[in-house]
Amino acid sequence: TPLMLAASRSGATRSARSPAAARAALLLLLLAGDAAALAARFPGLPPRPPLCRQCRAAPPRLVGDRSVDVPLDTAEAAVAAGTAAPAAAAAADEPACRIGGAQGDCVGQTSAGAMTINLSKNIVGSGVLSLSAGIAACSGSAGAMAPAALLLLLIGGVSAYSFSLLARVGEENGTGSYRETWAKLFGERSARLVDATIVIECMCAAVSFAIIIGDTFSAVAALCGAPPPLLRPNAWIVALSALVLLPLCLLRDLGSLAFGSVLGTGGTLFTAGFMLFRALDGSYAPGGRFFGALGEAGRPRFGGGSSAGPLSACILVSLVANAFLAHYNAPTMYRQLAPPPRAGASAKLALFNRVVAGGFGLACLVSAAMMTAGFATFGAASSGLILNNYAVGDSLATLARLGVGLSIIFSYPLNFVGLREGLLSLLGWQARAARRTVHAGATVMLLGAMNGLALVVKDLGALAAFSGAIVGSALIYVFPAAMFLQSARRRRAREFVVEAGTGAGALPRIKRREVAANWMLGGLGVVLAVVGGAVAAKGW
Repeated sequence: TPLMLAASRSGATRSARSPAAARAALLLLLLAGDAAALAARFPGLPPRPPLCRQCRAAPPRLVGDRSVDVPLDTAEAAVAAGTAAPAAAAAADEPACRIGGAQGDCVGQTSAGAMTINLSKNIVGSGVLSLSAGIAACSGSAGAMAPAALLLLLIGGVSAYSFSLLARVGEENGTGSYRETWAKLFGERSARLVDATIVIECMCAAVSFAIIIGDTFSAVAALCGAPPPLLRPNAWIVALSALVLLPLCLLRDLGSLAFGSVLGTGGTLFTAGFMLFRALDGSYAPGGRFFGALGEAGRPRFGGGSSAGPLSACILVSLVANAFLAHYNAPTMYRQLAPPPRAGASAKLALFNRVVAGGFGLACLVSAAMMTAGFATFGAASSGLILNNYAVGDSLATLARLGVGLSIIFSYPLNFVGLREGLLSLLGWQARAARRTVHAGATVMLLGAMNGLALVVKDLGALAAFSGAIVGSALIYVFPAAMFLQSARRRRAREFVVEAGTGAGALPRIKRREVAANWMLGGLGVVLAVVGGAVAAKGW
């Protein structure tokens, strides 16, 4: 890409005497891009807190490495009011249409192919690094990989259906975001439930990111022969929180984090390829060159069942749900999809369904590959962050850790915006968010609280399972089913026609079987939230 060529030319000019350093810098740039892709694809993060009074939508939010409910007119409103910085004004005038972006110009202009690729990028995040631990929680047998892969495909299919369902309900009700659809069907006051759910997801993501930062950089420090204090994950969490994360989270304009817009996919693909390669080359099998470098607890082992009992499958279900959580973007992506030549809402919905099938299909393939590769290598010893299982002396693992660590550092402030602005919104302090003292105070307190939890909570798998059980079940199963059923009830009332002289009513066009299926989907989500949350919490 032009960015890669520019980086390589710059690196060659500045490091002419050190070509190895130039190549290393270019490789790190490639691996660090995954998080920054969000800032380019979702430019609804203004240089000042959004105070859009015309649209009664929640502020722009990013959950983990995913965008959430960005109001379509935030950027234009800031420019029109003269409050946007020059960078924001340029972004608002930019003709390019980015998936999930805040520009009204993006509506109906994104091709199906581009939408499919970007949807798959939006789904595959850091949650895939915990999937191998989900299999280990169910069974230590190598035969568990096939049922786990089938379960992942099943949940991926259900998640794709609910993703498409949200777009369909939004189309029927003329809404453009997850929250807006809920507010129109159940009232503005009840939309605070959606806000609170997303804030909880932001909190879990922030703690997860801090755990990953501490684990990855302490492992890299061990390879570099760093002194003992730097070999502790907590030391890196504290140091990077104060020196890197806090300054980044205090920024009003996060546009500078967009330097790795497209290159971030390379980090995910590199990690997936590395894990598949190590699963096939036998380096970690008994007698392999890295087997002796592992501690007794971290050596691959297979056989035996789960100590958590039959309910342990809920852990894997919760982890997969967390990995497929991207549903807050469904209505926005539907609006941005370019309609097919044949006009009509039904034709666009059919095209969107094909996009959803392709995007979730690609995400399923990548997730299944990484899940099975990690478990095939380490079996029951798979940890909640699978990269922790690989030997410190494994150079490919070090590159993967660096890529993930740098990606998480640049993802952290994007997620933090959702946490801070969402919490201020819930407290009714949106108007105060522009004050420097409120902005700085909320940033320092929330950053200290979330990363302080990461000093104590160390099981990333249990945290991801808990987040998937509670938040994933709500946003993927319960809320979409509830919105569909409410919309179906209103549609029935509109379509009910009393025949003259008989009092009989015409049958509604809503399929009864789909109504029944959504009642089951909502009930399933409630059960998974209760049981999965309890099992995941027990893991701590």
